[in-house]
Amino acid sequence: MKKTTHTATALTSAIMALGLSLGLPSASMAQESPEAEFTTQAEHALQSTLAQINQEEHLNATFTDVHLDVSEDTIREYNGDADAYVKDIIDLYRRDGENTPKVRARRAAPRRYTSSVFSGVPAGGYCNVKQDFEATVVNHRVTHKRLLGSSYQTGVCLFQWSHNHSWFEGNLDVLSKGTFHAVVKGSGVSFAATFRAFFHTNKDSLWQEFQ
Repeated sequence: MKKTTHTATALTSAIMALGLSLGLPSASMAQESPEAEFTTQAEHALQSTLAQINQEEHLNATFTDVHLDVSEDTIREYNGDADAYVKDIIDLYRRDGENTPKVRARRAAPRRYTSSVFSGVPAGGYCNVKQDFEATVVNHRVTHKRLLGSSYQTGVCLFQWSHNHSWFEGNLDVLSKGTFHAVVKGSGVSFAATFRAFFHTNKDSLWQEFQ
C-alpha cells in the first residue's frame, strides 16, 4: 500500500514537472485576478458600445484596440460591476456631447447659378441674355461645373435671341453665343453676338460682377 502511494505521488510530480516544462498554465496561473477580469469585461463592453454608437450616428468608422487602465479604487467604487462603469463613461460622453456643437462632415453639393448679361444694346430695349449652370466650390476652388440647357433672353427687346452655343472659359467665365433676329421695316435682320459673364469665388459659392 505504501509502495502504491509513493508511486502515485511520483507520477503526480512527474506530470506537474512535464506541464511546467511545456509551459502549461497551472490552476493558479490560469485564473485572472479580479482587477484583470474587471478590466477585460469593461474593455469588451466599451468596444461593443462604441460599435453601437457608430451605427446609430452613421459615423462610418471602426473602433479597435480599446484599452482601459482601471485603478483598484475604481473597481471598489463600482463593486466589480464593469458594465456599470462603462455605462457611466458613455453617459459622461453623451452629456458632454449635448453641449458640443454638432459638426457633420458632408459632401459639397453643386449649387445652381444663372449668368445674366444686359443685352438691350444692341438688341434694342431692356433685356438680358442668361445661361443656367451648376458649380461646386470648395475653399474658393471650383471642383465641378456644368451647363444646364441653352442660353435664353428675358425682358423686352426689338431683336429676339436664338441660342447657338454656351461654354466656360478661364476659371469660371460663362460665354453665350447666339443670333439676334427681327423684322425691321418689312425686312429680316439678324446678327450674331457673344456675351461673357464674369464670375468670382467666395469660400463655397460664386458671385457675378454687375454687368
